[in-house]
Amino acid sequence: MLKINRQKTSGVPKKVRQQGFTLLEVLVAIAVFAMLSLSAYQVMSGVQTSDQQSREHNARLQEIQRAMVMMDNDFRQVVARKTRNQGEKASDKLLLTGEYLLDSSSHGIMFTRTGWQNPQQMFPRGENVRVGYRIIEDTLERVWFRYPDTVVGSEPLTRQVLAGVTKLSFRFYSNKKWQEAWSEGGTLPEGIMVQMTLEDFGEIERVYMLPISALSADDKESS
Repeated sequence: MLKINRQKTSGVPKKVRQQGFTLLEVLVAIAVFAMLSLSAYQVMSGVQTSDQQSREHNARLQEIQRAMVMMDNDFRQVVARKTRNQGEKASDKLLLTGEYLLDSSSHGIMFTRTGWQNPQQMFPRGENVRVGYRIIEDTLERVWFRYPDTVVGSEPLTRQVLAGVTKLSFRFYSNKKWQEAWSEGGTLPEGIMVQMTLEDFGEIERVYMLPISALSADDKESS
């Protein structure tokens, strides 16, 4: 007789091999990914911040450069010329300077410059104009009159030149030395030093050597 042996099976189930990740592995992966993302964000943010600061720095330097060009054009063309203020007697004070001049919160300066081209008198001004600089609310301003001799009721034109300027001062070179003030009549100093204090860059200075310029004998006697 054919016998069939039946193998007895155990009541304990076989161990099934695990598939996928455990919860701990998933949490670790998420944490690592979060740290990498944070690091990448910090690097990108730092690059963007540095780029923004660089652009602001360059823009500020361009503002300062434009202001210096404007001042160069004025101070390098100072001319010895008497001026009349609202019809009064002509003054031989060719250069006015002092604290609070032109309502400045610091020092101010005023002089006559030439060389401002006006071909065929196209613009309502002369080629010689009265120009000044002052500080108003921490801003360097340029003040100018259309003509050197002002009339009653004439108001100066103003232009904001450079923001963030807290102090403005001048020194004057004459007789081989620098001096803090200028009160000589009928003549100009040999050089002018312009000193400005900026909120972000500190003190900067510019020196302008002027051509020898003084009133002639006839100019001194005329009124």
